Amino acid sequence: MDKKQIQELVADYSIETTVRESARIERYGDMVRPGTQLYIPHVPGTEPHETIALAARLRKEGMEPVPHIVARRTESASFLDDYLARFVGEAGVTRVLVVAGDIPQGIGEFSSALQILEGGFLEKHGIRKIGVAGHPEGHKDVADPALRDAIVRKNAYADKTGADVQIVTQFVFLPEPVIKWEAANGEINHLPFRVGLPGLATLKTLLKYAIDCGAGPSLAAVSKHATNLTKLVTVSAPDEVVVGLAQYRQQQPQTRLRGVHFFPFGGLKRTAEWLAKIAQGNFELNGKGGFDVA
Repeated sequence: MDKKQIQELVADYSIETTVRESARIERYGDMVRPGTQLYIPHVPGTEPHETIALAARLRKEGMEPVPHIVARRTESASFLDDYLARFVGEAGVTRVLVVAGDIPQGIGEFSSALQILEGGFLEKHGIRKIGVAGHPEGHKDVADPALRDAIVRKNAYADKTGADVQIVTQFVFLPEPVIKWEAANGEINHLPFRVGLPGLATLKTLLKYAIDCGAGPSLAAVSKHATNLTKLVTVSAPDEVVVGLAQYRQQQPQTRLRGVHFFPFGGLKRTAEWLAKIAQGNFELNGKGGFDVA
């Protein structure tokens, strides 16, 4: 494995930040390079105007704000219309991530991301770069046939509108589920995708999120260390997954894997500093299937 392959995989990474976290950050440019795609998830308790203000701040600081549009947390079509208009008008938003949401019942008239995509709301406001969710390890509340149908319809939407649609997957702790997922959906999916990865965090923190959101092999991979109290408080990095994905992309040049997206459960600063060292080449491959940063 060439270090360059790893650097190329993470070079155009995207990462998340929140309204709450932004209050502790003096300047995003001190941590991430200009033009970085910073996704803004919907966090319960955060008001719409706060999310819009953060998007505007990111744009002003030279970043690319990518707010989440959560179908089941959207009150109405008129609210969505106004929300998108303000994102575009006040923050220059050109890219969004559209997801169904993590609550079983919508608070308004939307229950799925497809309703927003197929409803023409994004085209109305000139938003042509769109992220959608992908689930390499399945979804605890959605059957696999429904997930496959969603992929088909998301591809159809991209074909019909000509929009730049990209899949952003749930976070994984192993490369194998992603590889199997791409192979299983090869005939129905032509959209590029980014693989979701956990940022640097303690194993205890990762285990919490894995239980809440994870499924299958990734949850098992984290859980096997849960009885080791020392490992629970040790900061973990996704270096072995990055190496596995870089090897896969090198061996399968036809893959639609375009990059990685980080969920910085342990904080943006910690993960961003780690990524900066990788970009500079300040890391060495180790004998454990991963790498160590300087």
